[in-house]
Amino acid sequence: MKHYILYIAAGMMALACTKSAIDPLSADYPKPTTYSLTQFNPGERTKDESGKFHFPLSITSSAGDQLNLVLVADTYYIPAITFSGGTSANVKAGNYLADESSFAPAGEGAKTLNTEGTLTVTKTEDHYTVSGYLWNVEGKAFRVEAAFDAVYEPEKEAQRMDMLVDAKSLESSVLVYIGSGEIEVGADLAGNPFFTGDGKVLMMELFSPDGKLYPGTYTVGVEAKAGDFWTYEYAPGMLFTGGSGTNWFEVKASGYDVTNLKSGVITVSKTGSTYEIEYKDEESEIWVAYTGPIEALDYEIIEYVALSKVVEVAPGEGTVTLRLASEGIEATYNEMMYAWTYSGTGNYVTLEIYSADGKLAAGSYKACAIPGLVGAGEFGTGFQYNYEYAPGMYWPLDMGSVWFALDGVETKTYIPDGMVSVSYEGDVCTITLESSVANAKFVGNL
Repeated sequence: MKHYILYIAAGMMALACTKSAIDPLSADYPKPTTYSLTQFNPGERTKDESGKFHFPLSITSSAGDQLNLVLVADTYYIPAITFSGGTSANVKAGNYLADESSFAPAGEGAKTLNTEGTLTVTKTEDHYTVSGYLWNVEGKAFRVEAAFDAVYEPEKEAQRMDMLVDAKSLESSVLVYIGSGEIEVGADLAGNPFFTGDGKVLMMELFSPDGKLYPGTYTVGVEAKAGDFWTYEYAPGMLFTGGSGTNWFEVKASGYDVTNLKSGVITVSKTGSTYEIEYKDEESEIWVAYTGPIEALDYEIIEYVALSKVVEVAPGEGTVTLRLASEGIEATYNEMMYAWTYSGTGNYVTLEIYSADGKLAAGSYKACAIPGLVGAGEFGTGFQYNYEYAPGMYWPLDMGSVWFALDGVETKTYIPDGMVSVSYEGDVCTITLESSVANAKFVGNL
């Protein structure tokens, strides 16, 4: 009996201690005020360097309460997700940027938000609702409920021209023809191209001192100087049999519709042997782009390192990794180290290339802007990642795309820039790397 009394007494003492400890938490905190917001004023959507969209929103109530938000997303529209707090110093999709957002109850000054809140967005076609709890930088909590309609259009992009129709040198200029659609290209007696079928062709005449195509920005000119492109009139519907100028052809079964281009800007850039050409003109609303080699006008001679061996093709999450080597290199997989080891003399390369399905698709892939974040149409730039395999113990790993040279001693260089081009002819794949580190080419079966 004595033991039971002691147990009961001990339990009462523990309960008394526990009650004393939690008593301060039993205070009566005021319920956060709820603000219903219905008047919507969208700001101009922007896109940052990493490809994320920023949506500035101003939502007010009939009483004058005003919530200003900046939401960040990977999509061109506001997605139906729950947004958490973030800052402009570390932008992530799915954040509201607290340091760029604020709330002002009616009759009070605006206070910047902190990062503690969450906002849940629902979306039915173009109708949105937003609800959640937020805090300002002074720690005051409030709840918002908003409903509004908003329409977000996909970002306008240049029409891709996938065909190099023709390219030739003239005395003080170059002619470049790029096209798209189902176009058949023929030649007249003078050797100039003419077209049949269904599609579009942009013909550009650009100034050149030596018959080569150089990077630069070209605008309409009347004198032969760098940066000019020339324009000449053609009669709409007439069969094209050569000539000069900068013109837009809409090819139809019945003939051509031709627009003589008298304004706009042509931008030419080049990485390795790959040209990027863009023509944009607000007056004609023509905006087209071409990516690919133009060998007839290339001012550089590129020598490629021949890669003839496939060491590995490894699908990953959103990428496929290729390991290719030159003829004098032997590769062995080290199962203890989970890594490839190489011997011999020559070169080998690791290429991390974007893939939606684990397969290597034909196309041109530019270097990604942020190492480790490889998007569509990109290959991963090289960098070192220090893997912590034990507390305070790190193992350096080569990530992304890396170029190696082996001649008794291995030399390693991370690839920071350039272009990777992939094409197929039957089962034969051609992979071309052009960068400031190395130019290399593989032709064979993967």
